[in-house]
Amino acid sequence: MTRFDDIPSAATPPPGARPSPAVARIRALRPSRRTVLRALVIGAAAAALVPLDWYLSRGASAAPDRNPEDSSEHRQCTPRHYDEEANNWPATGPAVCYGGWRRGNNPCENGYHIEGRYQLDDEDVESTRLTTNCHGKNAWRWNGYRCSDAITDVTFSDGTTYHGLTIAACRLPADEGMGDRGRGLLRR
Repeated sequence: MTRFDDIPSAATPPPGARPSPAVARIRALRPSRRTVLRALVIGAAAAALVPLDWYLSRGASAAPDRNPEDSSEHRQCTPRHYDEEANNWPATGPAVCYGGWRRGNNPCENGYHIEGRYQLDDEDVESTRLTTNCHGKNAWRWNGYRCSDAITDVTFSDGTTYHGLTIAACRLPADEGMGDRGRGLLRR
């Protein structure tokens, strides 16, 4: 029968115990007070500067856009070309935007795709603008138009529904000018 006194103690090493090679190496290191102080100062500086860096970067990202009404428009596009697709919402109008299930000037409001619930002809429509298609922005410019994206749910008069990407081709006001920023972005 084993007695309680026969169980070795975790706090007291057995007679003749030797430290492991790793512990022996650590115990052999004898840094000077100057080295320890230097490590403490560097650690404190790093601990103070990381939150400061985080605070400054958050402040820069929260800074207001220079032109708030264009805050969702990608304006740093490099001049490229893509094959425009004809409007199909309604079927009349210029071929200016590319992609989407429906494209046209019907869903324009204040220069961007209408957002929310609305009625077009005999269709109930609900649109939500996207900010993921154009480098994190909602719209891009091309040949005097702003092409603005949205995900749209349409309920037709017969009760059937459709869910897909729609693009509003909104004419830019003449005072915004064309310049280099009026040329577009290849989205695909």
